[in-house]
Formats: sequence, structure tokens, C-alpha cells
Amino acid sequence: MNRVYTPVFIITMLVVNTPRIILAQCNCAPSTPATPISYYVSFPTTNAASTTVTFPQFNPSIGTLSCVSLADTVEGVTTTSALNKASSSVTYKFQLTVSNDLEGPPGGDISISNGYNRIYGPTTLTRLGFPGDTVTYGPDTIFNEQGFASTSTGMAPYLGNGTVDFSYSLSGGVVSLMGGLNYTAGPTTNYWGAFKLMYYWCPASTLATTIQSFTATPAGQAVLLQWITANQQPNTQYEIQISTDGKNFYAVGEAEGDASATGVTSKYQYQYNPDPANLGKLYFRIEEKDPSGKVSYSAIIIADPSANARDNGILSYQTYPNPATNSLQVLFNGNQTGNFLVELVATSGQVVQKKAVTLTGANQLRLDLSPQLVKGLYFLRTTDLSHDHSYVSKVFIN
Repeated sequence: MNRVYTPVFIITMLVVNTPRIILAQCNCAPSTPATPISYYVSFPTTNAASTTVTFPQFNPSIGTLSCVSLADTVEGVTTTSALNKASSSVTYKFQLTVSNDLEGPPGGDISISNGYNRIYGPTTLTRLGFPGDTVTYGPDTIFNEQGFASTSTGMAPYLGNGTVDFSYSLSGGVVSLMGGLNYTAGPTTNYWGAFKLMYYWCPASTLATTIQSFTATPAGQAVLLQWITANQQPNTQYEIQISTDGKNFYAVGEAEGDASATGVTSKYQYQYNPDPANLGKLYFRIEEKDPSGKVSYSAIIIADPSANARDNGILSYQTYPNPATNSLQVLFNGNQTGNFLVELVATSGQVVQKKAVTLTGANQLRLDLSPQLVKGLYFLRTTDLSHDHSYVSKVFIN
């Protein structure tokens, strides 16, 4: 009589405490620790071969990313079944090997790996078709460990306004150390995980208070940079700087203020033509150097020249009221559809308020100033996340 053997599955409830995560420390200066931003992701019990864990990227316009840390706590429970297929009784000894691995994005320098080995037996199984021809080992806790990895290089995959993926996978199996090859065996593993990603960042250099607004708008395959200065000093110099990773900048052009004017308002424009073979997301800032040699910077803004400007036109906007007390409004010159992030940035470069907004055929954004802010000068940065456009304007809070 033929017998059909079905795999044995044992559902095991996993109880795991919140992970105690030890994180790398990064400094902005020898005595100034970097500011951490943390994201926590967990997934329920599963027996899938792999699981994707997704975190937000770090927006480089809020500052400079110093290092990245990732910690994970995963617990797994496995049940192993074996069937003797020989025509006689056989004494077996089995070895179970399981590896759990977590890999970050290419170039991100994060990798975590843990392994588990266990030997079962010796166990004597009767010949195929008779009672006692199968055995089940477990359930056993195969791992309940914390893995940790950190990186201070390879920041590019973590920078932007999108997401970054980590892949968690299980592999392994059962081999016979005694008893020959006439058997079938395999484990069934259920696991649960918790992951914490930490970005350590440093505020950008002191922002140039004379730069009133700064935009970067794709125009065909080029990017049109525009900025307005107020109360500039004579012979002030402006250097246009670019980065492909939001961290390392280099100069691509210059502009010089009026040699004789004092306290004037001026508008500047620069068209950057990237290499068509290397189109993608770009980061821009303006370095301002006054006649005394003091250097300050605009906020960093993002543009993607591979995404054509909507309607083949240049988007304009205005911020009001200015000075503001209770709220700020951003008014575009045409209706917009997409996801926007509005951030109020102090002159130190630190974001003090932010709000995510979705527009569908509307031309206005609103940021309520609550709680009440310290009076003074700020910058309002509006990022069109759907089209990789950024706009920065100077505002005063009363």
C-alpha cells in the first residue's frame, strides 16, 4: 500500500523584546556629536525565503550625512522532518545548517550575516512504509541574535527623497552525516524581525542671509539656476557648486556682484548643462564670499535634468506673507499635481518645522507656524518630490 507523506508544519508564536540597539557615534567636529534621525521597521511572522525592508532616504538638503548605522533583531524557529526511503531500518545522524543574511543597497557598505548549525541523532528509522519511518526534530530556536553593521562611506544610496531597500534572506538545509543517501529531509522555519536605521547628520554650513531665494528647474536637458540677493556688499562673489551625492561639491561656474553698489537687490541666473551620458538627480548650492573673505552657503536644492520641466516652461512662485506671524503660503504660477515637502530652516541649517502636502490641480501650499517660533530670519524650502524640483526663499518670522 502506498503512503503519502505531507510535510509537517508547526506554527510557533515568537515573543521578542524590543531590540537593544548599540549605534555607532559620528561627530560633526571633535566635540560636536552628529544629530541622529531614526527609523524603525518590523515584520510579522513569516516563512518566506526573503523579505524586503524599506526605509526612507536621507534628504541631503537638510544637512550633511556623516554616517549610517543599521541594527537588527531577528528570531527564528525551525522544525525539521526526515523520512527513511530505504528498504531496511537505518540509523541516521543529520546536520541542520541555516544562514540568515541582510544586505543593504549596492555601494552602501552594510551587510549582516548570522549562521546556525545543529546535529540531530543518531536516530534509527524503520524501513519505508512502516511505523517509525519518519522523525520530526524541534521546534528549535535557531537564532535570537542581534546583528549590527555601520558605514561612514558609500553614502550615495542613502541620499535623496525616495526609499532605500534592504533584503533579508534565509538559506540552508539538512544533510546526512550517518545513514547514507536514502532519505528525504528538510526544515520549515518561521521568523520575525525588527530593524532600526539611524542617519547621523551635521547641519549645513551657516546659510547666506543675503540670498533671498534660490531655485533649480530642469529646462530640457539643462538646469536653470536662479537666485535673488538682498543687501549685498560690493564685489561679493558667488560660486555655483554641484554634487551628485549631496555631500561632495565642486565648482561649475561663478558670478560677481556689482563693484560699486551697496545694499542692492540683484537677480542672478546660471544655466548648467550636464553631461547627457550622466543624467540623474543633481544637488546644487551657491557659495557666497563677501569682500572680507567670509564664506557662507545657500541651502542645498535638488533637480533632475532627465525629467523635463512641466509644459516645457519655467515654474515661478512667491512666498507670503513676509514677514509672517502665524502661517506661510507658497503660491505657484500654475496648478500643480504631486507630493511636496515644505520645510522651515533656521540660518544654522537645521529644519525647525516641516509638512508633507499632496496637491491635485492646485497652486497653493500652507505651512502653519505652530508652536510659535523664535522671531528672526528663516528659509522656506519647498521640494516637489514627484518631479525633483526644489525652491528656497528667505522669510522673516515676527
